[in-house]
Amino acid sequence: MECPPPVRREDGEIDWAEAARKYLDVVSSGHEGAAVRATLEIKRMASHAPDPAVRLAVWALVGLLDRSPPPRLQAAASQALCSVVRVDGGKFADEIVDAGFLPVAQRLLPESEEVPQRILLRCLSCILSFHATSRVVFARGGGAEVILDLFQGCSGATKRHLVEILSALALVREVRRLILADGKVEYLVEAISFGNLVSRTRAAQSAGLLGASTNGRSSLVEMGAPLALVGLMRDGDSSAKLVAANALGIVSSIGHHLPLIHQSGAIPLYAELLKENPPLAKDIVEDVFCILVSIRDNTGAVLENLAGILTGQDDLAISSAVDVLLALAEYKSIITFLKSSGVITVLVDLLQNRNHDVVEKVTGVVAQLSYEECIREGLMEAGAIPILLDLLHGRLEDLTEFAAAEALINFSEDPSCREYAPMLQRVPELSAFRDHLFHFRISQGHLIQSARRRIEQRLNSQ
Repeated sequence: MECPPPVRREDGEIDWAEAARKYLDVVSSGHEGAAVRATLEIKRMASHAPDPAVRLAVWALVGLLDRSPPPRLQAAASQALCSVVRVDGGKFADEIVDAGFLPVAQRLLPESEEVPQRILLRCLSCILSFHATSRVVFARGGGAEVILDLFQGCSGATKRHLVEILSALALVREVRRLILADGKVEYLVEAISFGNLVSRTRAAQSAGLLGASTNGRSSLVEMGAPLALVGLMRDGDSSAKLVAANALGIVSSIGHHLPLIHQSGAIPLYAELLKENPPLAKDIVEDVFCILVSIRDNTGAVLENLAGILTGQDDLAISSAVDVLLALAEYKSIITFLKSSGVITVLVDLLQNRNHDVVEKVTGVVAQLSYEECIREGLMEAGAIPILLDLLHGRLEDLTEFAAAEALINFSEDPSCREYAPMLQRVPELSAFRDHLFHFRISQGHLIQSARRRIEQRLNSQ
């Protein structure tokens, strides 16, 4: 039996309703060759047919798959559905799901031959990518178990489709629990390194979610997730890099896992991310770097990479790096590394930057660091005091001048800075600000003492 040509009206246009009826007749005829050719014709015309005809074809194709057709016909129907689901960014994905494709695919996959199975997986991957709700439906209907079982011994294109499906399903919490409980975390880690970039990014996001638990974090580290995430940070686009950086910070941030970030070469990648995408990356980099400096071996590398950004020409990246440094300044562990990393000299140079936002932030960092005696020495050697004096113009309501005055008062109270003492004593702004700072420090001391008393009272009452 031959596949009938499309029926055309008098005006030359295809009569889609008649074409659909003839297709159903061919499929029902039992002639496999004609049915395959007719089905592949749907694949060819999917992007040209009007919406009503495509919707009718979708139901016919899913119905055909539901009857467990021979391998060639199953492959043709899956190919046709693949073409349909890709039309206009997945506009018919809803229709395919409503037609019952998900339970049909779930039933057919374990029993299908290699080629039809691979094409069916490709179709399923497309639907799960375009149709977020279908991930929950498929996962909760037992589909996740089917996909995980298919991983054993698979390779090539089949494996590629499986990891892309898993990366979509793993965004569902129940699937992540299943992956962890069944010891299948290695498949999620594979998905970070294998497949298209969108899929790898989804897998990295899922790894970050799974890493929020202690067991999940340990399993991910054991299966090599840190290296996979570093790989995505290296070769992903800007969105993928952000997701991978966030996930790596979560997965590797606790206890004995923490050195993995440094060992995997991720610190320069975090710094690069801050340079490439300062506003979005700042919070991620700040969180990770603040955790990293708790280990001495990491601190030098963190500060050296920040110094590299601070010596650059991009004011937005410099501003974000200063924000990160301001957060790090609260950690005593960085103090001994600040001089050797070159950060102090760079900060003093930045006090003369033409960007007001940069100068304001840098002055705040200098003020905070000036409470440390060894840092004051480094700042003085780098010529900070004259520059800070130049920033004073008698308007202490300005944040830059406020911070500059705070730093200069700290210098004036340091015996090692006696050569500058006469100069500092003649600055009227410092005399006015000294009283303000004195009362501020007293109030802060009272707050700390009050907090300690409340804590002690609470502990004693337990």
